[in-house]
Amino acid sequence: MTASEQASADHGRGARFVKNVFWNWTGVGANLATGLIVSPYLIRKLGAEAYGIWAISVALIEYYGFLDLGFKSATVKYVAHYWTTKEPGKLNEAINTALTYAAIVAALIFAAVAGGAHYLIRFFQISPAYREDFVALLTLISFGWCMGSVFQTFSACLEAVQRFDLYNHAVVVTVTMRAIGTGLLLYFGYGLVAIGAITVIGQAIGYAMNLYNFRRVCPELRLGLKYSNIATLKKLGGFGVHSFLITISSQILSQGPPILIGHFLPARFVGFFQLPGRLLTYTVEAVGRIGIITNSNTAELAARGDRRLLAQMAVFTNRYCVMLFMPLAIVFWTWGDRFFRLWVPNVAAETAPLLPILLVGYMIAVVGQFSSNMMLQGLARHQRLARGMLVEAVAAIVLLIAIIPRHGVMGAAWIVSSLMVASRGLFAPWLVSREMDFSFLWFLGSIYGRPALAAAPVLAMAYWLRASLLPGTTWLQLGVIGAIVAGSYYALAYLVCLPRAHQ
Repeated sequence: MTASEQASADHGRGARFVKNVFWNWTGVGANLATGLIVSPYLIRKLGAEAYGIWAISVALIEYYGFLDLGFKSATVKYVAHYWTTKEPGKLNEAINTALTYAAIVAALIFAAVAGGAHYLIRFFQISPAYREDFVALLTLISFGWCMGSVFQTFSACLEAVQRFDLYNHAVVVTVTMRAIGTGLLLYFGYGLVAIGAITVIGQAIGYAMNLYNFRRVCPELRLGLKYSNIATLKKLGGFGVHSFLITISSQILSQGPPILIGHFLPARFVGFFQLPGRLLTYTVEAVGRIGIITNSNTAELAARGDRRLLAQMAVFTNRYCVMLFMPLAIVFWTWGDRFFRLWVPNVAAETAPLLPILLVGYMIAVVGQFSSNMMLQGLARHQRLARGMLVEAVAAIVLLIAIIPRHGVMGAAWIVSSLMVASRGLFAPWLVSREMDFSFLWFLGSIYGRPALAAAPVLAMAYWLRASLLPGTTWLQLGVIGAIVAGSYYALAYLVCLPRAHQ
């Protein structure tokens, strides 16, 4: 390419990337808005124990992802590759082989849950009044997960071809329907099982939309067992085995703490731990969606052999994730306790102290390095990352078993946050720096240095505002605080964090 052609191609790719980010944020916004509204309403209408049972059930079904064996990430990788290289035959083989495997796994899991749900009651401290509801709820949402394990293949395909607009249409519809349905059911006095039913119905509609949309995008798609084959299964499995380790580790790290808390402590403590974690998950998802776009873009650039743009992506996607999340981190750090008093006043004393502890881990390990994790997967160079996350998961389980009986949910928060920083916050960028031939310290500095420099005066201003003008005792004050912090920070970050071409 000539210089002008290269600049035009880079601009077009950048515009597409930003467009996909904004479409992903529509899905994130829907999840965040409904989570902030529905979670306190669930606690108020169901009670602390029933909400804890809901959290335990959701945590349990997340473990079914163990049997994915990394096939979803492999689907994204190979569909993106064959889409770029224009090989529809290979693309159909990858999709149908993934579908066949997912259908077999789903059937096995649902059979196991239907036969063994009653035995799980003995593991948790659930009162007799809720035991039958727990079994029914677990069976119902397990069916929803099994259905999703098959049809989420098409959401992975939309991700692979970078049609995040269509994918997020389905997300918004699903989340909105679930939120409205849950609110109405709670208002009219229905309980856990009814909420599980509306959740599954919403999921089914979203899956149908993804299938329809991908067939529109890819008219060459053919479905049938004849397109599946053992050779493609081995190829997907060979890539996915390392993603499988990442999936296992991620599930243990996200769902292990609530499961162990539910075992050692009464069920209400699961809700205490999950609330700040859910809040951070909802908000961090905004930057996590950028990482998902990074995955498919990396696979495309790797197929084209473009190392120049890969190196730029390694630095700037992570830096901009930190920059975008920083105002919210400042607000949570400074006014987090006031936010919980307004949001969930009946459990604020138990949940608010966990927020700053978990915030440090999420900020460094998830916000600052999620794109690094996705980039390694897009390059198919995630073997060491998988082993590192497995070590983190095993260490978390061992330490949580020792710490929870003695130090409760506060000790659990310290363990989770510290391990996140050590593994995903330091080990993952070290792997990327080796892959891209960067200095490790330079790479970390290029990600966190400029966003932190812009944050320092804004954080000082935030403490002054809390002590003098805006203590954060009303929602209006918190809204004004958010606007002031975001406006001040982004004005500084525009000058400090963005190169002139990106400005």
